[in-house]
Amino acid sequence: MLKVIDDSVQITLMGKDKNPLFLVSLVLVICAVLVAIIAMTMSIRITIGAMFIFACLIFGFNIYKNKLKNHSFINTGQLIIKNRQFVSNGHAVKLSENADIDIIGDTLTIQDLGRVWRLSGFETDKELHVAKSVLQGKALEKKERAIRLL
Repeated sequence: MLKVIDDSVQITLMGKDKNPLFLVSLVLVICAVLVAIIAMTMSIRITIGAMFIFACLIFGFNIYKNKLKNHSFINTGQLIIKNRQFVSNGHAVKLSENADIDIIGDTLTIQDLGRVWRLSGFETDKELHVAKSVLQGKALEKKERAIRLL
């Protein structure tokens, strides 16, 4: 749902929360159980090989986790968007003039100063395009039920 409030736009995001690390963590837990079973039933050489593979998987997981530290996925809740700033779940973000704002599929992707925000869960494409326009600094004019971008 889209509401125009003074100099900002309030959009309700209706997506599903997702955690990209959950599936990888689940796979690592299963691998840990398998390594424990191998350690109890197999020879020393096979056990050392399984532990080496598990250590490599943990190393790859840590690299992936560190890569995602600078990414934020916002799919649900109230999103208040103003000129070059937005507020989501009580966290305010002010963007620089060099921020890169793109629409990729049904996701609004914002890249600024090494951080990446992916906003999804918009009900319509109109909400997505209005959000992008307001973040880029275009002025809004509210006339009864229609919204015009100036």
